Amino acid sequence: MLIKTQGIVIKQRSIGENDRILTILTKDYGILEASARGVKRIKNQLAGASQILCYSEFCLYRGKNYYSINSAQLIESFYHLRLDVVKLALACYFCDLAYLLVPSGEQAWDELRFLLNCLFFLQSEKKSQRLLKSIYELRMMSICGFMPDLTCCAGCATYESEQMYFLPVQSRILCKECLEKQSRELVKWLLPPAVLQAMRQIIYAEDKQMFGFQLVGHSLEQLNFITEEYTFLHTNTTIKSLQLYKQMIQTNP
Repeated sequence: MLIKTQGIVIKQRSIGENDRILTILTKDYGILEASARGVKRIKNQLAGASQILCYSEFCLYRGKNYYSINSAQLIESFYHLRLDVVKLALACYFCDLAYLLVPSGEQAWDELRFLLNCLFFLQSEKKSQRLLKSIYELRMMSICGFMPDLTCCAGCATYESEQMYFLPVQSRILCKECLEKQSRELVKWLLPPAVLQAMRQIIYAEDKQMFGFQLVGHSLEQLNFITEEYTFLHTNTTIKSLQLYKQMIQTNP
């Protein structure tokens, strides 16, 4: 049975001398693995459209136990991301987080489109890497079922007060007065107005407006801390590509 779908290669591993197994985030079937036979050969017709980060239209043969790639037509290679090791490390982190969060066998156009948008922004340098990383973490977590409730204080429904706190375990916010009424110690992070506004825009804005803000200095540092820790807390996974990216930005500031 042949099926067609668009997708981006987010992982690959070698099988034998000439073959690879590709992990693809697809529009119609979520995460799937497919065999690319002979793809390591220079003249193989699949080679140009089946590299890591290649966004292609795939024609897949669905066998009894696995998929095989029958043909692939390249749409976007994100070539320039490969020329910068720091950008490439961040792009691989985006892919690894998608692999961790997106299910198999389900339509995943929202997740795929968002990943592609972030890779385009990363390649074009229209957004700082640190801001883009936070946007990706919080929005992808939200798309995939881990959306925090930032609409108002969970205790009194105040939209914004002088001091608002984010409770990452409970995925909600509380004002200072409601927090003081809690009878137990809670993990909490203070949310300055600029950071809270940024998080709300990342989560609730339409696609076109999601990237339409800037954050710098201490506010950006705090947003980076919150989105990264929130992601780790709810996935309970240390992603190696993130550690590599952080090492690289320390040595290549």
